[in-house]
Amino acid sequence: MVKNKHIPEIRFQGFTGDWKQHKLEEGTLKIGDGLHGTPQYSPNGNIAFINGNNLLNGKIVINSETKYVTSDYQSKDDKELNQNTILMSINGTIGNLAWYNGEKVMLGKSAAYIEVSSFDKHFMYQLLQTRKIKNYFLKNLTGTTIKNLGLKTIRETPTLVPKIDEQKKIGQFFKQLDDTITFYQHELAALKQTKQGFLQKMFPKEGESVPDVRFPGFTGEWELRKLGEVVNITMGQSPNGENYTENPDDHILVQGNADIKNGWVSPRIWTTQITKTADKGDIIISVRAPVGDVGKTQYDVVLGRGVAGIKGNEFIFQYLSKMKSNGFWKRYSTGSTFESINSNDLKEAIISIPEEAEQTKIGSFFKQLDDTIALHQRELYTLKETKKAFLQKMFV
Repeated sequence: MVKNKHIPEIRFQGFTGDWKQHKLEEGTLKIGDGLHGTPQYSPNGNIAFINGNNLLNGKIVINSETKYVTSDYQSKDDKELNQNTILMSINGTIGNLAWYNGEKVMLGKSAAYIEVSSFDKHFMYQLLQTRKIKNYFLKNLTGTTIKNLGLKTIRETPTLVPKIDEQKKIGQFFKQLDDTITFYQHELAALKQTKQGFLQKMFPKEGESVPDVRFPGFTGEWELRKLGEVVNITMGQSPNGENYTENPDDHILVQGNADIKNGWVSPRIWTTQITKTADKGDIIISVRAPVGDVGKTQYDVVLGRGVAGIKGNEFIFQYLSKMKSNGFWKRYSTGSTFESINSNDLKEAIISIPEEAEQTKIGSFFKQLDDTIALHQRELYTLKETKKAFLQKMFV
């Protein structure tokens, strides 16, 4: 049976008939971009000047690097954005989307605005995320070093669209899915923030010998020790490049923080040459920029020169996490261009440790917290993958 290319694989009950061909601009009132010149920034400005890199996960992100212009200056190039406006990055990073929700902003040239009219706006927002549309954009980019998506390309993008009632049904379905994803993102961020708070309170501050918060039954001062006196440390040594492979039957090679994800080693490259090694259950720490990222390994691995292996317990793992978040290793980094620490820096680093029973208690507490964070990360990943699958099957 020949597949009909004008209807989706999955469809809400009650809807029939082919989807119709339209150019993207047919569903909009206007499509444009922001200021192409250099803006006149003002220390007294109250309008954030944003570009494509300020668009993330459906929101406009204002950060410490964002500069401002005055409302008088913004009014000279007012795009009259409204609740039907979708913003999209079109220069460098392509296709990041955000809703406009009344924020006081002025657009730069790498941010396009799409004011939706005859299409359902939530349907349009999801349509722009489909693989078909993204591939069309990628095939029509201009520029060499920095890629650019032209407004003409956006306007003329071919789309297949159902009648408005079906658009609304699809749009609301994905809006609910996006809201669920956002909820899980907020939950995950809150859990990570909670962990950071506990790390600050359950370990002594620099110059102090007891933490602010302690489990009942434990007293006495923590002891200052050199890290190398408490754990065994193995500095990495990279195998020869010709021995790198993509064969999972060879030895897993850990080169740096790119091989550590969510606190665990994530196999990415393999090697036939064994240099320095770490065993299953060891801690891996990055010693080259960025310095101090830590993870555990569930495998026996070969250590490249960008990492070191540490035989330590859960307490040590959490202590190293705190050192990273507090910027401890910045004082040891050599050179401003490329940060790194050496074996002596690691071994001589001063840490504060309690008796073994308290170490175990603290380690178990943080492991439970990490397990909860990992569960939320898996659930969030599953939701995002579910959305990708629905985008594939519910759009044409």
